[in-house]
Amino acid sequence: MKLDLGKDSLTRIIFKYGCPSVITMWIFSLYTIVDGTFIGRYLGTKEIAAVNIVMPYVNLSFALGIMIAIGSSTIIAINLGEGNKEKANQIYSLSLELLFIFGSFLGTLGVLFPKEIVRLLGANDVILNDAATYLSYLSFFTLFYLLSYGFEVFVRIEGCPAYSMLCLFVGAILNIFLDYYFILHLHWGIKGAALATGIAQFGTAFFLLLYLVLHSKKLKFIPTKVTLKNSLNICYKGFSEFITETATGIVIMAFNIIIMKIMGEKGVSAFGIIGYISTLVTMTMIGFSQGIQPVISYNYGALKFERIKKILKIELTTVILLGIIFYIFINTYVGNIISIFINGDRTIYNITKKAINIYSFTYLLVGVNIVISSFFTAIENSFISSILSALRGFILINILLYTFPNMFNELGIWMSAPTNELLTLIISISIFITIGLKSINKKYV
Repeated sequence: MKLDLGKDSLTRIIFKYGCPSVITMWIFSLYTIVDGTFIGRYLGTKEIAAVNIVMPYVNLSFALGIMIAIGSSTIIAINLGEGNKEKANQIYSLSLELLFIFGSFLGTLGVLFPKEIVRLLGANDVILNDAATYLSYLSFFTLFYLLSYGFEVFVRIEGCPAYSMLCLFVGAILNIFLDYYFILHLHWGIKGAALATGIAQFGTAFFLLLYLVLHSKKLKFIPTKVTLKNSLNICYKGFSEFITETATGIVIMAFNIIIMKIMGEKGVSAFGIIGYISTLVTMTMIGFSQGIQPVISYNYGALKFERIKKILKIELTTVILLGIIFYIFINTYVGNIISIFINGDRTIYNITKKAINIYSFTYLLVGVNIVISSFFTAIENSFISSILSALRGFILINILLYTFPNMFNELGIWMSAPTNELLTLIISISIFITIGLKSINKKYV
């Protein structure tokens, strides 16, 4: 039974749309975490550093998929709320074409210039070959990485988030099996890890596409001319999410460069482990906010502002509680968690444990920042959303990252992340109170 986003119980709607979206993001995170586990335990910490060097490329791929999928889904949801099905299908079709264009272009770059790219991302001679190998093989599947995320969002718009979640779960299981087979049995090393992830993404995209082709009722693909105006509109609507995800890659790259100078490969390996843990936390917050985003957009298009206020209260309460749970759990079981990724290297174990004790304060704050930014995207105020994402993802973190280590040495590296979230939180709440609430303080319709 499909829910009416403008009338049915908000608790049921948020549960149906929010929870599958969170689980979806957990499954996306599982791809990276599984690779990290197999690579760390069966290949070595040097290989963890190599994979972490490639992560900004992965983030860029993911960012392009998010920008197009979220940007188009916002426009689609508002048009469906207004009853304009023809416009919704036009945007849907254009977004599929854009996903194909961007995915093909980025994948080609990774295949042709892997060493040049990983050098740019901060690889030194010790990890250059491993990083280039991982990137080159992963790049063959970049298109499917973008498509799988886009298809997943569109299946959710169709009102079947459970199916999209199932497809991603099957892909994650396939990734685990292939990691085990390629690395432990065929001894393909870091090449095997890249192929396992890529093939799993292909499988996920394929099964999601089957649903959209055979069972889609709201969204129908019609060949659409790629126009600059409509393309820019889609990208603009999803630009905040693009900045958020791209910023993650830029921050990883900045951290890698600073850590490589101060601490060397072992420090980068430690940061790679923190990245696996943080990915799960951040993806939870992003998944929940993006799952609820179409609901806010629909009600905004239908002028039901009181429902939006109630949704926001539930959403903010949920991410705050999730942040507290993550912080307590990770710090309570930090030793066990680190041991998943390494096999007896006490130096990296000690570096990682010390770093997580400080870095984990970000988990208490990041959810609220993501929800507020997502809210502005949902009501088509991408300008404010982009500003908040840029502050958090580019401006503040880079200022802190290049000043704190000079003041506090290694400690300053790990302090920069929670300080960034705190400063962003202060700015986000101020803008939300002064501008965000004004947008929905209107008469209920």
